[in-house]
Amino acid sequence: MPELMLIIFSLFLGMTLAAAAGLRAFLPMFALGVLERAQLLAPFSLGESFQWLTSDLAILTLGIATVLEAAADKVPAVDSALDSVMTFVRPGAGAVSVLAVVSSQDPTLAYVSAVVLAGGASLPVHLGKGTLRLGSHATTAGAGSPVLSLVEDASSTGAITLSVLVPVLAVLFGLVSLFFVGFVIHRIRKRRRRT
Repeated sequence: MPELMLIIFSLFLGMTLAAAAGLRAFLPMFALGVLERAQLLAPFSLGESFQWLTSDLAILTLGIATVLEAAADKVPAVDSALDSVMTFVRPGAGAVSVLAVVSSQDPTLAYVSAVVLAGGASLPVHLGKGTLRLGSHATTAGAGSPVLSLVEDASSTGAITLSVLVPVLAVLFGLVSLFFVGFVIHRIRKRRRRT
């Protein structure tokens, strides 16, 4: 794959990872470690500074954190508390994920894109998820939370896996993430104007 094309695909994969971190903070890093270790990350690669994601300890720790986060997110009262705490964790997890895949291409580009994509994709997706979850709590008394959580699990896992295995889909998922981020920002601004 030509270098410019790989950089573009890596940026879109980074955007997909950052958006997925807005739903499940630890899943993108866990997936990167597992996929790299299984040699399924090609044509992408982890930067040298992020090879630690493939260690036994990192995979075990991130795997446990992913399972605990996903399980806690299915309990109606716990999911809101978890979302409050994760507001500060998810952009950082998104930044690490972006840095991991883009730093192997160009370190300067990696740092700039990590800041822009992590905050620009993780936080709006997280806020959109929180808003949707609050609406679900109000209309279903929390009964819809486990269903929404399963959809979030499937969409984030599927987007990450498909983006890596079929790089063209990284562009598609990245564009969808970009559209969703724009939609959430538009809704937040519209709501602020009303008040």
